[in-house]
Amino acid sequence: MKRSMKRKLVKARMILNQTVQRMLDINHTRKRLPYLDNARVKERALDEELKVLNKIADHHARLIQHYEDNLGKRG
Repeated sequence: MKRSMKRKLVKARMILNQTVQRMLDINHTRKRLPYLDNARVKERALDEELKVLNKIADHHARLIQHYEDNLGKRG
């Protein structure tokens, strides 16, 4: 069971890191928006994507905390 929990922890950390990286990429893109065509439409789409990514990041951060707490109690 401990090995399974460690795998889940590693997977959750990887997903969280990918999510945060995508959020950083979006914010970098948003800085360049005033110079692009259809900036408002693109900004709305990016805002929606950021909302989803924030929820995903929050969920995985809570999962990581849960797994770390469970592994800490056992070992």
